[in-house]
Amino acid sequence: MQLRGLRTLVPATVLVLAHIAWTEEAPVTTRPGNPRTKEVAREELLDRIHGGWAAMLIGGIQGLAHEFKYNDKPRDTLPDFPLGLPDGARTDDDNDFEWTHIYYMDKDGVLKIPYDRIVDIWKANMNTGLWCANLTARQLMDKGVVPPDTGDPARNKFASFNLSGQFCVESYGMIAPGMPQAAADIGLHYARIAVSGEPLQATQYWTSLISLNAFHDGSLEDALKAALKAVDPASAQAEVVQDALAAFHDNPADWKAARQLLHRKWLVEKKWNGNSTPTNGAMVILALLYGNGDFYKSLQYSMALGHDADCNAATAGSVLGVRMGFKKIAALPGFTMPDIYKNLTRPALPREMKVSEQAETLLRVCEKIILANGGERIEVGGKPGFRIRVQEPRLLEPMRGK
Repeated sequence: MQLRGLRTLVPATVLVLAHIAWTEEAPVTTRPGNPRTKEVAREELLDRIHGGWAAMLIGGIQGLAHEFKYNDKPRDTLPDFPLGLPDGARTDDDNDFEWTHIYYMDKDGVLKIPYDRIVDIWKANMNTGLWCANLTARQLMDKGVVPPDTGDPARNKFASFNLSGQFCVESYGMIAPGMPQAAADIGLHYARIAVSGEPLQATQYWTSLISLNAFHDGSLEDALKAALKAVDPASAQAEVVQDALAAFHDNPADWKAARQLLHRKWLVEKKWNGNSTPTNGAMVILALLYGNGDFYKSLQYSMALGHDADCNAATAGSVLGVRMGFKKIAALPGFTMPDIYKNLTRPALPREMKVSEQAETLLRVCEKIILANGGERIEVGGKPGFRIRVQEPRLLEPMRGK
C-alpha cells in the first residue's frame, strides 16, 4: 500500500459503463531467431495463474500488519502469520487496481483498455482506497486530464518514484506466462496511469520476472538476473537488483546486515524514500534470495525487511506463486484460504466472487495474449492446452534523457 498519512477520499462518481466489443491488438513480437515454444495444458496454466494471484492476495493482506513499521531498521525477528487467509480474500490496493483492469479487459474484450475508457472506469470505481500517485491521478481525471498525462511528474508529484510501478502490475506478468515482452508492454500501459520515469523500469522488471517464472527451469536467482534484460542498464532498478544480489552474497547468513547496506545507500545516500520502487524493489529481491524458494519464509522476510511491507510481500508472493502453482501452495502445512473474494471498494464490480473464478478470468485474458503473440490452442496429453511462443525479456521503455 501507499503512505497512510496521505489518505484522503475522492467524492464518488457513478457512471454507466458501456460494453465494448473485443478488438485484436498488434502483438509484441519476440526478437528474431527465438522460435522456441512451450506446450502447456490448460489446467496447469490455470494452476500457475491461480497460484500467482492467490499468493499476491495472501502477501498483500497478511503484510498489512507490517506496513511502514520498520523503516530505519528491519524487524528484530521474522514474524509469524497464518499461512493463507483464514477469513478469505478481500479488496485492497495491492490487488483491486489490477483486478478492476483485468475485469474490464475480460468484459470489454481488450488487452489495453483505451485511456478515455479507463477514465470512465476509474470515475465509477476508484473513489476510496487509493493514495499518493493513484489518488492524484484520480483527482486529475476530475479536472479533465487523461492518462498518461495523469502520470506526468509535472502534474503528479508522486509519479517519478511511486511504488505503483511495482505493486499495481504483478498480474500482467501472470497473464503473459513465458512472454515477458507482452507482460511488460501491458504492464506499462496500465502503470502509465499514475507513474512515469523510474517506476516504469520497475514495471518492466517485475512483470518480466513473473512472466519468466511461470516456466523457468533454472534457479530463482537466474530468473532475477534474466529479468534485467527488460530494464535500462542506466536505471536505478537495474542498479538496485545488482546491489541486492551482491548484498545477499556478501552476507549470506545476515539478512539484517544486507538490508541495512541497501537502506543506507538508497534512502540515506541516494535519497529515495520508503515509498519508492528502488527502495522496495531491493527488499523484495532480498526476501526472495533469503527465502530460497520457501513460500512462507519468503513472505516472512518481505514483512520483516520493512518499508512498504505489504506491497513487497504481495510482489514476492506473485513471483513464487506462479513458480509453484496453487496446488503446491495449498498443500503446505497449515494452509487455510476459503475460496472467496469480497469486494469492498470497487462498486461497479461484483460484490463477491470466488478466487478460483478470478483465476479463470485471468486465464481468459491470458488466452487472448497467447493467441495475439503467435501461440495457438492445442491438445497436450489429450487435454486442452496451448502452444506458447516463448519470448526473451527485452527493454521496451528506456530511461528518457539518459
